[in-house]
Amino acid sequence: MGVRRALAFILSGLIVQSACLAVASAEEADTSGRKIILGIPSSPGGAYDGYSRLLTRHISRHLSGNPTVIAQNVPAGGGLVLVNQLFNTAPRDGTYFAMVRTSTLYEEVYGNSAVKFEGRKLTWLGNLNADRDTCVTWHTSGINSFADLYTREAVVGSAGAGAMSASMPLIYNEFLGTKFKVILGYRGTPERILAMEKGELQANCGLTTVSLRTTGGQNFTDGKIRVLVQAGLTPDPAFPDVPNILDEAKTPEARQALEFVFLQMELGRPYAAPPSLPPEAAQRLRTAFMATTRDAEFLAEAKKLQLDIGAIDGAATAERVGRIYSTPKAIADRVGAAMTKSGN
Repeated sequence: MGVRRALAFILSGLIVQSACLAVASAEEADTSGRKIILGIPSSPGGAYDGYSRLLTRHISRHLSGNPTVIAQNVPAGGGLVLVNQLFNTAPRDGTYFAMVRTSTLYEEVYGNSAVKFEGRKLTWLGNLNADRDTCVTWHTSGINSFADLYTREAVVGSAGAGAMSASMPLIYNEFLGTKFKVILGYRGTPERILAMEKGELQANCGLTTVSLRTTGGQNFTDGKIRVLVQAGLTPDPAFPDVPNILDEAKTPEARQALEFVFLQMELGRPYAAPPSLPPEAAQRLRTAFMATTRDAEFLAEAKKLQLDIGAIDGAATAERVGRIYSTPKAIADRVGAAMTKSGN
């Protein structure tokens, strides 16, 4: 009789524990009345901001309880400040996620001391599209082709050392022999375009083809912003007459280095939550992300805004992130060394 009572006591305890876990899981999955923050690694107005605010407007419908989703711009350090915050101090309960500039993952590979995160440990939710970079100039700059950049200095602007607008021209200087001079402190794409118009900057890299169509506006349509070259593992079909900078590589080493750098284009708009998220919270965000990318209203607004969508899920995003970190050390070291040069 004593054994039966003991077993009954244990069984009742397990039932109560299971019920509590079920309640906890339900509470974890339910976001009713909660605020969710979406971090954006740029100032308002650019393509990073445009994609993220589009996601902000639609993802709530696919989260339990339709929570309020708030956009938060954190442009400092070319995205490094945001991803450091995401990894170290953001709440790990499913109420905070962010777009991660892929260029910041490269900063970890290069050993940048400002990096305080581990990219492979982030909770990857998905990626909105692949992208291609460009180098552009203002129509009155006197720079009419990429070939001109081998013989004359071109001042370009960037938000910070971790941004593509800084890393790309420095890498081109190292492997191709261009003469870019990088000036930091231009927080976003609109500021850099205005600086070109004023004559402060002669050119800019780190402007994606999507950014040109969305942020370039009438200046791009009217030909005031001229596209010298595009950069990516594959060309953008919307720019059939613009050469790919891969063809500027004169040696196998230079081409291999550029292909390593252009891997980041495959992750044009990736989103992640902090590491060590409870499984329920991670799955909730991943499911909501992919459901949003198939949402008819989301896709209709993206088309209206000229924002290309080619989403992949969290697992595929994590796989592509892993490829960045598995690059041969000799190539990564050579590229990383180029990143330590100021370009001034």
